[in-house]
Parts: sequence; structure tokens; C-alpha cells
Amino acid sequence: MNGQQAMLRELFRPVKINHMELKNRIVMPAMTTIMGNSDGTVSDKFIEYYTARARGGAALIIAETVDVHPYTHNLPLGDRGFTAIYDDRFIPGLRRFTDSIHTAGAKVCVQLQHSGRAMIMLDQSQPPLAPSAIPHPGGATPRALTISEIEELAQAFGAAAGRAKAAGFDAVEIHGGHGYLIAQFMSAYSNRRSDKYGGDLMGRLRFPMEVLSSVRKSVGPDFPIIFRLSADERVPGGRGVLESAAMAPYLERAGSDCLSITTGMHFTIYYTVPSMSLPKGLNAEAAAQVKAAVNVPVIVAGRLNDPVLAESVLARGQADLIAIGRGLIADPELPNKLREGDWNDIRPCIACNQGCIGALSVGFPFSCLVNPEAGREREMELKTASRSRKVLVVGGGPAGMEAARTAALRGHNVTLYEKDDHLGGQFHTASLPPSKQDISQYLNHMENQLHKTGVKVVLGQPLTATKVTEDRPDVLVIATGSRPFIPKLPGVEQKNVVTAADVLTGKGAAGQKVLVAGGGLVGCETALFLDALGKNVTIVEMLPEVAADLITVPREALNRKLSETHVTVLTSATIVEFTGDGVIVERNGRRENIGGMDTIILAMGMVSVNELANEVKDRVPEIHVIGDAERPLKAMDAIAAGASIGRQI
Repeated sequence: MNGQQAMLRELFRPVKINHMELKNRIVMPAMTTIMGNSDGTVSDKFIEYYTARARGGAALIIAETVDVHPYTHNLPLGDRGFTAIYDDRFIPGLRRFTDSIHTAGAKVCVQLQHSGRAMIMLDQSQPPLAPSAIPHPGGATPRALTISEIEELAQAFGAAAGRAKAAGFDAVEIHGGHGYLIAQFMSAYSNRRSDKYGGDLMGRLRFPMEVLSSVRKSVGPDFPIIFRLSADERVPGGRGVLESAAMAPYLERAGSDCLSITTGMHFTIYYTVPSMSLPKGLNAEAAAQVKAAVNVPVIVAGRLNDPVLAESVLARGQADLIAIGRGLIADPELPNKLREGDWNDIRPCIACNQGCIGALSVGFPFSCLVNPEAGREREMELKTASRSRKVLVVGGGPAGMEAARTAALRGHNVTLYEKDDHLGGQFHTASLPPSKQDISQYLNHMENQLHKTGVKVVLGQPLTATKVTEDRPDVLVIATGSRPFIPKLPGVEQKNVVTAADVLTGKGAAGQKVLVAGGGLVGCETALFLDALGKNVTIVEMLPEVAADLITVPREALNRKLSETHVTVLTSATIVEFTGDGVIVERNGRRENIGGMDTIILAMGMVSVNELANEVKDRVPEIHVIGDAERPLKAMDAIAAGASIGRQI
């Protein structure tokens, strides 16, 4: 046993939930992927995705939400959809799923859920159902459930649990968090009923207790029931930790064998799926308060993929099990690597929320920025190349590093050239603003993997056409990235106009009063960086909102963070000229002079750098241009491009 293994005694100690014994304390919590078939049945992709995580060493896999009633979700996306369990016809597919998880060495649980007023409505012919007719922010106004309908739904949860047991699941989890139906009943924020299902704490607890009773009756005394609870809804007027801790003993007495603690709800989703700007282990104290009120095990989620922190939470008695969600999306083998002491081999989640919840929130397929294989395990399986080839990769950004790593794993002889004295490209710069240091963990991991896979890395040396000719590669991968866009506007050449990259890397200085030209991700994060240094910062953005280049969930987190600073934001303002101490903008049909600035920082986008492609097009048998060199992309797209090319060579 090495030192790292010895540090994780609690994390790898067995634990029991009712009669279910788990080999360690690592739980994969339920996280939506929408990888079921459109008819609610289990797909092969669904099975392959979860089985990879079971094979990777997690003790308990909690499969994502399954619909307990036909009117739970209303969101088929082409051939994709939510899985369901409201009818016996779903049992065979679910049995195929549980058999696969068991063969891979893990226990398996399924999350039973009804959306209530949080239903995503594509068909507007029927309203959502909820405790009260209170509009869901940004959604439809629900119809209040009748008492007979409430009783029917409690029985539907019980029937669904019975099917789960028949399908071979080892446990069920009742979703009582994140603002879904059961949570709606439990919170005065969404429950305004005056009958027996509303009012005081016991009235609001009646429905979840009836659900627990129905489930217990269906599965028997020895079958584990987990209850997921948002200990703090993190909205004004919502349920807080004190009230949740008061409810917890009643949930235990009603049949819950374990409480799974999370926080937040739909419109505070940046707490439910916390970004890198929020602290690691942010729910540990809430879990500790709930744990103090009950005699059953407690699971806690919330940025706990750091093994030292996870071990500390267990050692302090704040929780009994650790839910690692996105960490297992990023690296399915995380538990095995921790157990074996191979910590440096773990591909780290950077809590960017772009490929997982962020992509799903706008209808894109489920993925992961740092792990393009997530959700595509079979189709992206790495296979040894039929013959080893000499591959040159030029550019050590995300695309180039991933292409080099993947090609080397397949048996190719790979050399990577990077003109700077460090790897990372634009991603290195992106790691410099406040709260973005998680990105540097990924870059350190990739550097380690390049070394481990035998990639020869040449730093501080651009790859010229002459050098390419001398090296005579079989394949050239051009991943030379991009450079800041410099607009052709009057005054842009002045000395006090610098790029965001120069400021973030220390190549350029910023005065006390700063104007950031461009309110995309780069501009906003540069503004946050300078605000943290005490600068007086103004963002000027031509669009009606800032961070428009981000998808919903990360954008909400960034806007919330901006709102907590002193940064001034001017939107719908198009810069037409740079003056000595500011800019002239067109805004609302008028020209305005924004002056008094010491420094103007350009964050107006990027342009591709790919001149080498034309210079060597007749000198190399096979050339690929990827990432920003092809066209400016997000890091997720660049890494995916590198992974794809590495598999094609």
C-alpha cells in the first residue's frame, strides 16, 4: 500500500444501507443524460455508459431519473428520451441494464421521479401538475392536483418501486430534491395548499411520507430506499437546512434507509450542479446537520471528486458516503485509480458544466469537455492502429494534446511541437482568471499523459515548413490554434489598447480604470480577474447580454458572479472608434463617448492560425487541420476534434 492508498481508509471502507452492502463509500448519483429511447425504454448507449462507471470501481450506481407515471416528462428529442418504469413493459430492458451493472461489479439503484411543475413542455395541450397553481419560473402555470390524484401518484411510486425490484435493482431512490414534484410538496415556496397536503411542516410532509409508505409496502422491509433531499433550496422563501433537518427524522420513520443530500433547484441550478466558481464540498455542512438528526446513512454530493476532501468529509462524520457525479463522467475509472494510488492518471472534472447539464439544457446530446467518450463508450473505443505511423502534431493546445495522446495510445510514433514554453494554448490563458484554476489540473493531467504515452514534446520551437520537410512525417496534424481578433477601427493601434490574453498572462499591464471591449466569456472573465485586483472595470458588449457565447447553466453562474462585483456592464453598444482614453459606441441609435480609461482591453473574439497548412500541402501525404486552427471553437469542440482525429489516423 502506497502513501496515497493509505490516506483513503474511510473512502474504501465497506458500508451498508439496510441489507445492501457496498464495497466502498463512492456513489455515482443520478444525473440526467437523456440517453433512453424515445419510447422510454433503455438504450444500448445508456447501458454502456453506466456499465463503464460500474467497471471503474464505484460501489453504487444510481441510474438517472425514471418516470413513475406516463405524465411525468414531455420531452422526446428525436430518438432520445427519458427512461420510464410506469408499466411492466419496461422491466425487460431494465433487467438487461441491471445485469450489466452487476456483471461489472457494482450495486445498482434507480431514481424514481415525477417532474410536477418542472415538466419541460413541448406539448402545450395539457398543463403540468403540481401541489399548487404557481407558475414555474420561465415555464407554464400548472394545475393543482386533486386529493385523489395525489393518492394515485403515491401508489404510482410504489408500483414503480415494485417493478424496479423485479428488474433486478438493489435499491430505489425517491427524488425529493431539486424542485421536482415531491420537493414541491415539501416547500412553502411551491406549496400553498390549505388542505391536509399543505400548510405546516407535517402537512407538507404528508405526500412524501405517503410515497415512502407506498414504496416500502411494495418492496418489503429489507429492500433499501434512499431519499434524495435538497437540504437548502437556495431561493428566498424556499426550504432551508434547519427545516430540512427537522423533516429528516420523519422521512426516516416513514421508510427511508438513507438520505442523499444536495442543494438547489431549477432556477438555482448553479448550486445543484456547482461550477468551478463555487467551493468544493459546498454541501458538506448541510449534510452534517441532516446527519445529526437521523440514524441512517447520509450521502453528500457537491464537488467532492478531490479524494483528500472526500476522505475528510467522511473522517469528520459529516456524511457516510460520497456522491461523485461529474468526476465519474470525466473519468469512469476514478475509483479504481484512487484505490490503486494512481492519482496522477485521473482525468479531472473541471466543473465547467458545458458537456453535461449545459448541453442538455439546450437540447444537445450529453457529453463531457474533458472526456469526449462520455455517452459514446462503444463508438469511441480505442483500437490499436493497423500499422504504426510517424505523426507530427503542431500546437499544444487542447486539440493538439488530445490528438497526440490518442494517436500514441493507438501505437503511432508521435511528436508534438509547441511554439510557447508551456502546453495549453488558449486553455492555459483560460486557467488564469479567478476560480478557473481547475483548468490547470486538466492541463497538468494531459502533460502527464503525453509523457506516459511516449509522445515526444518539443517546447519553445515552432514547426516550420522546412522542419516538416526534414522530418518526413506520414501524418501532420495542425492544431496551431487562434490569435485575438484586432478590429480594423480608428485608434485601435494606440499603446493603451492591449489584448485580454496579454493582460491575463502578464505580458501587458492594466491601469486602474479599464474598459473591456467585448462581453463574451473571455471579456467577462478578464473583467472578473481585474475586479479581483481592485481595478475599476467597464465591459462594453454589442449584444443585448454578456456571455452570450456560453450555454445556459454556465452563463447563469457567470452572470451571478458578475453581479457580485463592481464591474459596470454596457450592452447593445457597438464600438466604432477607439479614442485616446476610451471608445465611441453606437447605442440606442446614438453615439456615446465612454472616456476616462487608462487601458482598453480587446476581447472581441479570435481568428484562426493555420498558415502552415498551405505551406506544406504538397509535402506530407496526410494533413489534418483541427481545433481553432480550422475555425475558432470552444475547448469542448477542440478536444473532441483531437479525439476524433487521433482515432482516424
